[in-house]
Amino acid sequence: MPDSGQILYETSEKIATITLNRPEKLNAMSRSLLNDLEVAFEQAKSDPSVKVVLLKGSGRSFCAGYDLAPDDWILTQYGADFEGPVNAVQDREDVTEILEYWLRLWKFPKPIVAEVQGACLSGAGELLAMADLVVAAENARFGHPAGRDLGIPVTLSFWPILIGMRKTKELLLTAKLIDGIEAERIGLVNQVVPAEELTSAAMAMAADVARTAEVGLRVSKLATNRWFENMGLIASTYSTADLDTFFHQSDSYVGFFKTVREQGMHAALEERAKKFG
Repeated sequence: MPDSGQILYETSEKIATITLNRPEKLNAMSRSLLNDLEVAFEQAKSDPSVKVVLLKGSGRSFCAGYDLAPDDWILTQYGADFEGPVNAVQDREDVTEILEYWLRLWKFPKPIVAEVQGACLSGAGELLAMADLVVAAENARFGHPAGRDLGIPVTLSFWPILIGMRKTKELLLTAKLIDGIEAERIGLVNQVVPAEELTSAAMAMAADVARTAEVGLRVSKLATNRWFENMGLIASTYSTADLDTFFHQSDSYVGFFKTVREQGMHAALEERAKKFG
């Protein structure tokens, strides 16, 4: 494992626990964090003693989404460095690369159980979509506020499958946030518990999965994933990645980063809050 400390990794009783460890930034995802996360998953994949991965975030939130700071931006082009839109051709390559990162995790052969507390917003929904099972605290918050002005999730096609067309449109078109109780009701998560019971409930879920024969775990996950792939899931994600690139050419995206360039990120976020709530 890399020694950056951004990802914590430990194993016990056939379970590998992978923890996002940037609590001071609500575990926002930078390029380096995503690189370290992939290394951790590869370690769990190659360890024959590991049957299940428990994915969690340190501190008060699971993950606040992609990091918006220039040094931690996941794409090669930072919007504030441009007077107008970013280069669309390069942007499409970057967004497709991010999509293919998530699809590699989608193909991870062992079950992934996510433990969610606090914020699980925007890009964090992409990470969540790669989990097979999700245990959430009642006070967890889910949604895609970046849908107001900055882009759509490249894995958006997972949402209609998980929560249906109506709820997908509601969450995208309003950028509203929902709590863990509502997330369970609409099928975004498997189980919701009081915050103080989250750690034990998530570990119990992972331990229960780990009792299944290894071949059963792998075959059941592969069969289920393949069913949705045959419905067009993968093709739809590539289409969504192209549409996200189109979004990045919009006035709202350019305007947000114009404010970042001229007044700083704090001012841009304040202006965004005034516009969209």
